Order: sequence, then C-alpha cells, then structure tokens
Amino acid sequence: MVNRAPVSVIIPGYNGEAFIAETIQSVLAQTLPVSEIILVDDASSDDTAKIAAALGVTVIRQRNTGVSGARNAGIRAAKQPWVCLLDQDDLWELGKIELQWAALQLHPEAGVASCYMTWFEDPQIKGSTIVTDTDSSDRFAWKQSEEVNLKQSHDSAVSYFPQVEYEYLLHRMWDKPSSIMVRRDLLLSIGGFDERFRQNEDLDCFLRLVAHSPFVIVERPLVRRRIHERNKSDYSEASMSFLQLVEQINAQPEKYPLGAAHAYREEAWRVMVQAGRLRLNEGRRREARALFAASLKKLLFPSSDSTVVCEFPESFSVPEDRNNDDQVRSVVRDSDSGR
Repeated sequence: MVNRAPVSVIIPGYNGEAFIAETIQSVLAQTLPVSEIILVDDASSDDTAKIAAALGVTVIRQRNTGVSGARNAGIRAAKQPWVCLLDQDDLWELGKIELQWAALQLHPEAGVASCYMTWFEDPQIKGSTIVTDTDSSDRFAWKQSEEVNLKQSHDSAVSYFPQVEYEYLLHRMWDKPSSIMVRRDLLLSIGGFDERFRQNEDLDCFLRLVAHSPFVIVERPLVRRRIHERNKSDYSEASMSFLQLVEQINAQPEKYPLGAAHAYREEAWRVMVQAGRLRLNEGRRREARALFAASLKKLLFPSSDSTVVCEFPESFSVPEDRNNDDQVRSVVRDSDSGR
C-alpha cells in the first residue's frame, strides 16, 4: 500500500471558524494520509484561515467569489493527480481515503469515486439533539443491472458504473462534493464547477463528470454531513436553481449523460409545481402563476417547445400535496455553500 495517497484535498472556507478545525482533523486522521490539504479562504471575516494555517494547511486567500469559485481556485492550485473536495462543515470517517483509493485500484479506468453519507444536526449551532440519517441500504437496489459490477474492498461493496445512460440511475445522482474523489485532469477538462450556479452546482458538475468517465461507489457511509441553520437552503431559490440546470441540460445535452435531458424533464414538472406553491405562499402571485403555467405546459406538451399561455385568477391556489412535497425535496437539496 502507498504511504500517502496522491490526493489534494480542497476545502472552500468562508467564516467557518466554528467548524474548520474539526473538519481538518478528520482529514489528518485518515488511515491513508493525503499528500496535500488546501483551504481556499473566500474573503472570510473571522479566523477560518488562521486556524487552518495553524494545522499545517496550505491557505489561499482570495476575494469573495462563492463556493464554486473557491473550489475551482483550489483545483487549479492542486499539485496532486487526484482531488478530494470537502466542505468546511463536513467530516470524514477514518477510512474514507483508504477505501476509495482501494476501489479505484480495482477499477483503474474509473475517474470518479463516491461513497455513502450520513447527516447530523449540530447541537452547538442549532441547539438541538443530534439526529443522524443514513443513506438507505436499498439506495442501489437496482444495481443488479448488467452494467453494474460489485467487488469487495476492505469488506465494503464497490459498485462500478462503466457508463451512465439510463434514467433510473440518473435520478440517484445526488452525490455531495465531500463524498467525491476525482482525477484532477478530468475535473479540469470539463471546466470545473459552473460559477453561475449558486445552488445545484454540485449536481451539475457531477453529471458532467460521469458523462465522461466510469465511476465507482464505495457502499459504506464515509462522510458525515453537518446540518445547521447556515447551510439550509431556501427551497424556493433552490427550486429555481434546479430549473435553470434542467434548461442547461436541455440546451447542451452533449455535456451530460445520455438520457439526462429526458430524465430531468419529468422532475422539472414536479419542481415547478412546488416552486409555484412556495412563491404563492410568499405572496409572489405573478411568479407563481408563471410557474404553474410552465408546469401545465410540461404536463400537456412534454415534448413540445411551443409556448403555452395560461392566465390564472389572482385568487388561484394549489391544494397542499405532501407526497409531492416529499418528492420535490428529494430533488432540491440543501445548499453546499454553508452561507
């Protein structure tokens, strides 16, 4: 086994002094050490950079560009052939690097490795009891497909995907940056993170990655995602961001996995309905009516680009549909910026 994995860890930092030491310590404690840790300080006004530097981390300071800009700056500065991304408030389990590196040795043609995650609410930030939710054990129940192979690595199952091209799999591409290990040249070749997205930038980047490379998933929760007030999304804004991503996939389908445009077109309808309901609850009736009209167009003319004009009365409302809400919340994820 190698003494150090040829991996650069990129941590975007912004006013994260409450989390950053514990996050870095989870990297330093890895059973297989990494070769480089970089924190990109995105114009913090607290001691985030100072704490990181004291722990031996390379610190890059820059003007505020957002989480995608900070990640891209770290990727450009990285000196190792592989990159791991880690948000400033997330934690790695001890064997995260070792298990993902072993999985990549089983499948050297893969350019991306992911893993399962757990979520917990931070009582120091939120003032509540810790609640943990683990990735469903049947999350990949469909993995018996001919396109998926399983091997064992350190008692962890490894799913291998030579190509992503069927819709059912696309609906499960919600991997967070903190779970990813990726070849640096592959990440650079697709242009890194799209800095125009304030949310869903991780989904956009991951889809473009797996469109160009096989990938593996270590079927063990190796990342702990901290949930607190600062990294919870405004669902209304997150919905609009997801719809923008769907528009981009439709406009440039060659950059995304085969079938992505069709797969996410169906999800777009559900998101439009939920976004319209949220806008209506906020009193933004004109925007809500536009979203309901767009959702009706998607429902009635799913394959048409023709314009459908629908006018709704000011008193128009949508009945509560909690089942649909749950479906949409599985699509519109919490923001990774932690801001």
